[in-house]
Amino acid sequence: MGIINLADIQVDMILGSDVKERSGRVLLAEGSKISEKHLRVFKMWGITEADIRGIEKEEIAANVIAQLDQNLFQEAEIQIRERFRHVDMEHSFIKELFQLLTLRQVKQRSKGKDDD
Repeated sequence: MGIINLADIQVDMILGSDVKERSGRVLLAEGSKISEKHLRVFKMWGITEADIRGIEKEEIAANVIAQLDQNLFQEAEIQIRERFRHVDMEHSFIKELFQLLTLRQVKQRSKGKDDD
């Protein structure tokens, strides 16, 4: 099981634990299969992530990275790593931030290439 960002959750994935709104009310129970309707409800209630059975966050990240232009990804990673040279790259928050910024930069550069 893994906590997955809502943007990465797909129809037919199975919940590993209940999805609850802020006051604790269950929106969808553990073991439920996710539908398009559920994804819309999660967005309306401000749900940003969910625990999904049989998938890890690292798997999602690896799939996203594999679909990117690897040259752009490597260039972005080098530039972002330079900005992070004075921090502990083993800290979980720093790792996540590093990955998000790298992906963001690759996506921005990919848009720029498409516009050319």
